[in-house]
Amino acid sequence: MESLQEISVTNGIVSHLFEKVIMPPKPAYTAKIALVGIGLEEHFDWQSIIKSYDIAKKKLEAVLPQDRFKLLTSQKPLQTKEEIHKWLQSMHAEGIDGIIIYQASFIAGDLAATLARWLNQNKIPVLSWSHDEPTGGRLVNNRLCGQNFLLNIFNSCGVKYSWIFESPEDIEFESNIMMFAKSVYAIASINQRSIGMIGGFRVPGFYDCELNELALLNRFGIKVDRIDFDTIWQHGERFTDNTIKEIQDTLLNHPLCKFNNVTDEQMQKSIRLSLAMADYARENDYLGIGLKNWPELFDHFGIAGDGAGALVQDLGIPVADESDMGALLTMIIMNQISFGKSIPTLVDLSLVNDKQNRIGFWHCGGAPTKLINEATGFEIRNHSILENFSEESSMGMLLEFLQKHGPITVAKYQYPDASKVLTWEGEIHESKMAFRGSYAEVFPEKNDSGDILSTVLSNGLDHHWIIGRGHLQKELNELNHWLGIKEIEIEKRKHHLYGHSNR
Repeated sequence: MESLQEISVTNGIVSHLFEKVIMPPKPAYTAKIALVGIGLEEHFDWQSIIKSYDIAKKKLEAVLPQDRFKLLTSQKPLQTKEEIHKWLQSMHAEGIDGIIIYQASFIAGDLAATLARWLNQNKIPVLSWSHDEPTGGRLVNNRLCGQNFLLNIFNSCGVKYSWIFESPEDIEFESNIMMFAKSVYAIASINQRSIGMIGGFRVPGFYDCELNELALLNRFGIKVDRIDFDTIWQHGERFTDNTIKEIQDTLLNHPLCKFNNVTDEQMQKSIRLSLAMADYARENDYLGIGLKNWPELFDHFGIAGDGAGALVQDLGIPVADESDMGALLTMIIMNQISFGKSIPTLVDLSLVNDKQNRIGFWHCGGAPTKLINEATGFEIRNHSILENFSEESSMGMLLEFLQKHGPITVAKYQYPDASKVLTWEGEIHESKMAFRGSYAEVFPEKNDSGDILSTVLSNGLDHHWIIGRGHLQKELNELNHWLGIKEIEIEKRKHHLYGHSNR
């Protein structure tokens, strides 16, 4: 028999069974990025300008993943204000999502001014790209000075931009281009899309879980649908008892499953709710779901909803417990900017070990099974917080496990309007299960655990946090630049785990 360490969970334990009966996902969004070369034939080496632009086109075509991007290019470098305006208008008709301006040589100032005016009228991300050139003779291109000239005009006209000064062969070129491209993709792919708030509203008293809906729409382009539980429960009636039973048996009989104390009725209700949420989200093309997992699911339906949310997340659909809009927004952004690879999950800040520089994150058992640490397996359990009141009356289904080791990013866009965010990177290391539920101990990589705690408590930040797989801070910082979001700096604590408010 295989040992636990030899069993790998990559696609979710029962995802294949869900995909057999729910609506398939819509194709991933394709972001259109336009590339234009700019130069000046009159005073510079036009043949080298054309050659360098052709190399730039080929390199970008190789760098941008074809399943997520379409690259539109000008046929040759453009020189006049009339040429650039005509090309920009044609790109506008194509519905481009971002622009890369390749600085092939120095340029005419009126071309730059025309670009600036158009970009002020059409708010999309723009990247200025230049690099070094041959030395030891005449100045044949004057690229850097041209880039400086262009961005001076952009700045004077109030145009927001990013810039890169690297040749196509430079080591960091591809990652920096993708940092910009991922922001273009994330912004465009969520625009005018919706999230589903199942249960209608936030849970009682969790004020920092609500966001201003108009601010959410205005900054991110995200709309909110509020769905009552009766609608979702009725939607789940389309799934047969045999389907529910097959999923239940697969969970219980999986080699990584070490314990179960949830009744068949509660487990089957949870699975039906999970299928209903997943299918409803696919049907309505939701970016993600906020789940009001208490008190109604406890009081009226006799289940704990966390495990249901876990199984939905295995399908690539983010689910935020306790209807936390800011948490869901953070999960969606991590999901989109990583092309679905970050597997974001919601946690509470629950433990700080200052001496060992580690932070413990916990939640009730709603993390996707893709995150199970195979070395220790998982348990199917009743709700441990409800057990604090009465073990006999506690209910399930929750999926409890230690999370996989590896590099992660912690972030949260903050109440009340997601206009600021705290982000930091770390790594999940081996640990014991400090608290039953879904648990991970994180070692910050560039920051001190006490400084992080001081920043959170002194600023009175939100109480939920999102862990995403991989190091995403650079990509998130780039996105925040385009969305006008303030990044909260991690402060050096003034005392040993003692502080005061920043107000």
